[in-house]
Amino acid sequence: MMQEKPGTLRSSRSTSKQVDSDDKSNSVGDFKEDVYTRRSRRHHRPQDRSYNDFRVDIPEFEGQLDPDILLDWLQTVERIFKFKGIPEEGKVKLVALKLRKYASIWWSNVVTKRVRKGKGKIRTWEKMKSKLKSKFLPPHDL
Repeated sequence: MMQEKPGTLRSSRSTSKQVDSDDKSNSVGDFKEDVYTRRSRRHHRPQDRSYNDFRVDIPEFEGQLDPDILLDWLQTVERIFKFKGIPEEGKVKLVALKLRKYASIWWSNVVTKRVRKGKGKIRTWEKMKSKLKSKFLPPHDL
């Protein structure tokens, strides 16, 4: 039973070689088509996707005493809040992370002084923005 006729074996081998060679040529062709399809999908995203897949970060603020820099930065921060739908309770913490150099030192001192005086934390963006303006804008620009 284990012996097969030589002709039968040969014909099945030649058929399998033919199928194998066809599979390889098709698989390479399919592979090229598949890569092209994946690439084109990457660049042609559906229109109904949300904009949350964009990386939009709040810029850093170093505490420059230039009113234009502060006002531009505040405007950018507010546009990003609106764009990303940042909830009110997260705004102060998020902005505090973006303060650098003098602005960061100043904010740490504000927080420390409030704790010493028994005052509550600044929890609203409006209050933080008011503090930033009173510190980094000249009195006539308030």
